[in-house]
Amino acid sequence: MRTGFWAVEVPAGVRASWAVFDLAAGRAVAERRPAGVFRSASVVKVLLALDFLRGRVVDGRDREMVAAMLRASDDAAADEVWERGGRAEIVERMVRRAGLRETVPPPQDMPGWWGYTGISAGDVVRVYRYALEVPEGRFVLEQLGRMAEKGADGFDQVFGIAGAVPGPWAVKQGWSGFEDVPDRRPAPEELGLGRPALHTTGVVAGKIVALLTLHPEGTSAEAAAGCVTALTRAVIQVTGVGRGSFPEGQ
Repeated sequence: MRTGFWAVEVPAGVRASWAVFDLAAGRAVAERRPAGVFRSASVVKVLLALDFLRGRVVDGRDREMVAAMLRASDDAAADEVWERGGRAEIVERMVRRAGLRETVPPPQDMPGWWGYTGISAGDVVRVYRYALEVPEGRFVLEQLGRMAEKGADGFDQVFGIAGAVPGPWAVKQGWSGFEDVPDRRPAPEELGLGRPALHTTGVVAGKIVALLTLHPEGTSAEAAAGCVTALTRAVIQVTGVGRGSFPEGQ
């Protein structure tokens, strides 16, 4: 450990990865296990939207559907976009377009579960960098800048970046596994089925921030949100003074 640097402490039992990319400097300014794969939860909706909007003018109902999927994390909208786009084919196309390294579709025996797409913090950064470069990304980021306080399912979206950093920002949150009965079906270990997942991602103050977490089984949404907001605040604090990139999160 280097002395003189602030450390970001991850609570016991929490699995966390993050990546912060400075757009002006063109480099990462903080990383902790950025290649670690997590189930994406609703963060994958950014991929779905970028794929759906590519090369087309979207208006009327389709425009409202994509906006609801991004701003209120509407699952019904995501279900429709997932089916219309060819399910796993969406992920495969976006891996090629955005140069993603760790992102994989849901397990073959869970084809309808878009939230079980595997993704890493490093790849989330690559997705936002891609969004900033392509025409369809403008609409996506505009909608993420208008994030609703509550998701379509009533989940409180004000945590992580939205809870730790004053706006303006463009934020996509992700949550999964806070149901009374955890999903314990067999799946790749990194997806963490049975454990609540809570992620915060977005663009703020000239930086792309991605923080992905898994929490011990039984953790409440409120406790997980408090943890993610505290981690986000600490990571932002470190990157705000240009502390550089450290694999273990210093």
